[in-house]
Amino acid sequence: MRAFLLFLLLLALLALVWSRGWRPPDRYNPWAPLDLRAPPDLFFRYKLDRLGREPHTCKAALAQAGARFTPLSDRDGPGACGWIDAVRLRSTGVAALARPAIVTCPLAATLVLLDRQVLQPAAKQLYGTAVRQVDHVGSYACRNIYGRAGAPLSRHARAAAIDLTGFGLADGHRLDIAGDWNAQGKAGAFLHRVHNRACEVAGLVLGPDYNREHRSHFHVEAGGWGYCR
Repeated sequence: MRAFLLFLLLLALLALVWSRGWRPPDRYNPWAPLDLRAPPDLFFRYKLDRLGREPHTCKAALAQAGARFTPLSDRDGPGACGWIDAVRLRSTGVAALARPAIVTCPLAATLVLLDRQVLQPAAKQLYGTAVRQVDHVGSYACRNIYGRAGAPLSRHARAAAIDLTGFGLADGHRLDIAGDWNAQGKAGAFLHRVHNRACEVAGLVLGPDYNREHRSHFHVEAGGWGYCR
C-alpha cells in the first residue's frame, strides 16, 4: 500500500512539473524532433522511424542540418515500384553527392547522419581532412533483388536504398570500395571503419564481405536496427 501511495505521489509530482512547462532535454525525450546535427541519442532510431510517418518533420530536419534537396511528389508504379515522401538529395550539408539521388526522406536523414557521425570523423582521424564527395551508383531502380526474375522486390524499387561506391577527400585522395577494400594502409582502414561504424546510424549496411554482388559498394538502408555484413 505504501509503495502504491508513493507511486501516486510521484505521478502527481511529474504532472505538476510537466504542467509548469518543464521538459527533459531532447537527448532524453523520445518525443523531441530528431536533430541530425547531434550525435545519435538513446531514442534516435525511434525518432528516425517517426520521420517516415511525419514528412514535414523529416524535411525540416534535413533543412536544419543544411542538406540540399528538392522534395518530390509521390510516385505510384510501375507495378509495386515508386516512392512515398522522397527527395532528390544533392548534399548532406557537409559532403556533396557525386550526382543527385532520389531517396526516401528517412534515407536522406540516414545519409546526413552517416556523413556527420561516421565519414567525417574517420577522414579526420586517418587523413587529417574532410570528405567532400560521396560517390554512388544509384538509389531508385524499379527491379527485383539482384535483378533476378522471381526474386522479391528490391528496396531500391521504393527509393529506400542507395549503393555507395567511394569517397573523395578535400586533399584530393579518392577512396574506391572496389579497389581499396582489401588495400593495406589508410585506404583499407578507412573503408572498414566506415563500414563497421555505419550501423551505428543506418538500419542495414551490406559490403564486399557479404557476397560477390556487393564487392564494389556499400548497400545502405535506413529502416532496421543496425545490421552490418
